[in-house]
Amino acid sequence: MDHTKIKDVNMLMHGKFEAVGKQIGNDYYVPLSLLEKGYGTEKVWIEKDKTLKLQVTNARPLEIKPYKYNGNYLHFDKNEVENWNVELDDSGIPITIYPFGKHYNPSTIAHYGLQHYSIFLKDKNERSKSIFLKVADWFINNQDTQGGWAYHFDLPYFPKRLDDVKAPWYSSIGLGMALSVLARAAYLTNNRKYSERARRATTIFKTPSPKGILAKFENKYWFYEECPTDPPSYILNGFMFSLIGLYDLYKASGDDLSKQLYDNGIIALKRMLPLYDLGNRSSYDLTHYTTDGGYPNVAKWGYHITHIHLLAALNTIENDSKLGETLQRWRDYVNGYKVNG
Repeated sequence: MDHTKIKDVNMLMHGKFEAVGKQIGNDYYVPLSLLEKGYGTEKVWIEKDKTLKLQVTNARPLEIKPYKYNGNYLHFDKNEVENWNVELDDSGIPITIYPFGKHYNPSTIAHYGLQHYSIFLKDKNERSKSIFLKVADWFINNQDTQGGWAYHFDLPYFPKRLDDVKAPWYSSIGLGMALSVLARAAYLTNNRKYSERARRATTIFKTPSPKGILAKFENKYWFYEECPTDPPSYILNGFMFSLIGLYDLYKASGDDLSKQLYDNGIIALKRMLPLYDLGNRSSYDLTHYTTDGGYPNVAKWGYHITHIHLLAALNTIENDSKLGETLQRWRDYVNGYKVNG
């Protein structure tokens, strides 16, 4: 018979999370609920092995094969935009439902198109092909005189740090993903109208915000803003989406300006990427640097994994050792590793 004493002990984590744990002999056992509160851990029960897996997040990045401008877009066949907070208009185009009203969001529409393009490549689903081309035609029919697709609502991006972005405004994620849609439509239909119309949008990339999306980091490095804030917010995922779009357009059309804009952006990415590395996760933006915010806007795990997917895709193009080192660190963070100084 085991005479090891078991007794309840009060536990306090980080000075604010409390629970009752167990002391068994000279060892202490912390309730999982306390670990979940204190460290944000997530759990998975594996019935077959009778094993409880604990990790910082259950989400896992997917393998990104060599990126192709006409290929599956970042595993978007797994997306379900129809189940987002949207409704489809009479033409089957998603309208995003916000607390302040319903609006067309170019990024969401592009997500929807790229989802169905990727499904078509995978399953040869003719319905998905039809949806994709309908989205591509929406971008053709709704392109404005500046060559872009503006957001027609005010955006309160990080109100404690920045003033609202006033409509109309352009976004690097909306523009970049639109280019990815149109490049694939040009490939799929062998119709140059899609790539020719996409080229009209490139002027906005070299136009300073707020009229365009260009911000220059350190007055030198070309960064394409997801939200044209003052001062710049330097949102990472929108920037990388736009680089992929520029690359897609260049590959689909041979457009020299697209290639130059892409190259300028890659130079900026290599210079700025260390600023987003927090040692255990990535930062969503650099508002802690450009404003008086003080603390980093830590990316949620879903966005951190999006950063991994985007960076992995770009590095299949660049094959750069420094980008590769960052990519491996960010993958390791998902598994709970931290940088030890």
